[in-house]
Amino acid sequence: MRIEKIYVISLDANKVEAQQRIVEKIDSLKMPYTVKWEIVPAFDGRSGDLLPGHSTLNNWNLGDNTWNDWWKRDVTPGEAGCATSHVLIWQKILDDNVNCALILEDDFKLARKLPERIIPEIDYDIAFLGRHALFPGDETPADHNWVNALSSYNTHAYVIKNNTAKILLNEYDYARNIIPPDEFLTATFTEHRREDIAQLFPPKLKAIAPTVNYIEQDRPHEHSNTEPSGANINLMKEETKPYFEILDDSNWEDWKLKYVNQTLAKGEYDLMIDDIGNNIYEFPLFTEKFCKEAIALAETLDKWTQDRHEFYPTNDVLLPEIGLDHIYSRVLREVVYPICIHLWQLEGVGWDTMYSENFMARYTTDRQSHLSLHHDFSHVTMVVKLNDEFDGGGTWFPKYKTLSNPVKVGTATLHPGMITHLHGARPITAGKRYINVSFMRKIN
Repeated sequence: MRIEKIYVISLDANKVEAQQRIVEKIDSLKMPYTVKWEIVPAFDGRSGDLLPGHSTLNNWNLGDNTWNDWWKRDVTPGEAGCATSHVLIWQKILDDNVNCALILEDDFKLARKLPERIIPEIDYDIAFLGRHALFPGDETPADHNWVNALSSYNTHAYVIKNNTAKILLNEYDYARNIIPPDEFLTATFTEHRREDIAQLFPPKLKAIAPTVNYIEQDRPHEHSNTEPSGANINLMKEETKPYFEILDDSNWEDWKLKYVNQTLAKGEYDLMIDDIGNNIYEFPLFTEKFCKEAIALAETLDKWTQDRHEFYPTNDVLLPEIGLDHIYSRVLREVVYPICIHLWQLEGVGWDTMYSENFMARYTTDRQSHLSLHHDFSHVTMVVKLNDEFDGGGTWFPKYKTLSNPVKVGTATLHPGMITHLHGARPITAGKRYINVSFMRKIN
């Protein structure tokens, strides 16, 4: 289905200079076919006043009951105004009898050329042309270069159909329970991370998105003209700290229940650890939930390097770069170091306080599918399997003719470093392989 009309929401819709700028940006899209467009005045919510019958959700602010700063405050007037603007556009789509519409906010900018067929001929209700994806690693393919969208934030560029507008307006009581519009749209097509929002707005729609954004934003939040002057919202910036449950260790015991194998954490080492030969051990360490969220966190921040190691570089990211290292190091101290001491009967001081360099490595068939034979600069090395969407792979120890390639995600492999265990990463033949690696060294 082709896009029939473009609606651009702007607080400055009636200003000539703004109109000219928006027209230039619409022209820059170079739509592959003729499309009508309209610049629509945004609802200005900065005064705090809303339309009759409209109100914000009373219990949006969770205060200290959440780790997420977005949810520790009331819905701002700017957000309420933005939400109202989108609601009015959905109604306008129905009034104008438009079958398929592209909705843009006036800070949109073209990131890459639109294809001849902008949206693939597949089933969808919402098609994002630009967004911030929270869990890209969990999204499934929908078509060539398109995925079935999970939690997706930003509403600066999305396409909806006429029937989608009807559902958004008639099957959800959004106008009387206004929350930020991207939080609402996310709830309509995937279960929201907040249980109360998931119950209030259960998913009824299907959303898709390209693997790389076609349209992005050119105005950061601090320059937004939808917020009241001098607003102090205390928002976390998505480019430095994404909103992942895995980063919340405010209740350490609860965190371990969700992310660490409980039998192992209770010290049942001889019950849970497999000796696969020649001082190479495997055991379940992390839950599947940990593995999925760790990968999504790394892919969202996208701080991968390719040349961090001088002699045997991997496509990797240090865990401190994604905010996970202090949590990971605590797991090592409480669970893994005691395992090392138990397995090798290590004596003397320093083994329970080892230094560890922790990083996530990513193997792909097109960039780096393997790692040559080498020794680690460690006393003990740990490798954790984070996913199973790949063929091949595994850690090969030629001296011992042993391949460590665990079946289950979250499984850790321990082996001595330095000079005894020459090893390498066997090539993968399909998919992507993610592992966490720890080089653990006694420093005194």
